[in-house]
Amino acid sequence: MARLTIPVSLRWSDLDPNGHVNNVAYLTILEDVRIRGLHPIIGTLADERGALRSAGRPPVVVARHEIEYLRQMPWSPRPVQVDLWVSRLGTSSIDVCHQLRSPAGEDEVVYARVVSTLVYLDPATQRPRRLTAAERDAFAAVLDEPVAMRHAEQPTLEDALLET
Repeated sequence: MARLTIPVSLRWSDLDPNGHVNNVAYLTILEDVRIRGLHPIIGTLADERGALRSAGRPPVVVARHEIEYLRQMPWSPRPVQVDLWVSRLGTSSIDVCHQLRSPAGEDEVVYARVVSTLVYLDPATQRPRRLTAAERDAFAAVLDEPVAMRHAEQPTLEDALLET
């Protein structure tokens, strides 16, 4: 299905002393992309329930980020490209995939791949709530395969003890 591509301008404050975008800045970039990309799709539905107007009662929280840093991201005057799509619709959560890429018109470089899990909450109780049929339909517009992560096989405790 369709993936969204959101251009993001980097800020000087995103850089660290090594001259590349700091790992923590990636999370701020991803937050901006999720808001810009998903709010037009799902924001109207949440606002109809009054969830966006419930000050201090977030309708959604980030439960997890998994990030693979593939290359250093240098500062550029041109916006980097961030692809965004949903790879999983759970009962009360979704997995949002991101891929951070070089600016348009430059040689293709993938800087990072990310999976973020968002959990949707009941604003009154702050407990997970079921995604509605309308929300599932809205997310279907950006539903695609999971991001391909390079998971290394994790050693077992037994393997670790054998190495010592």
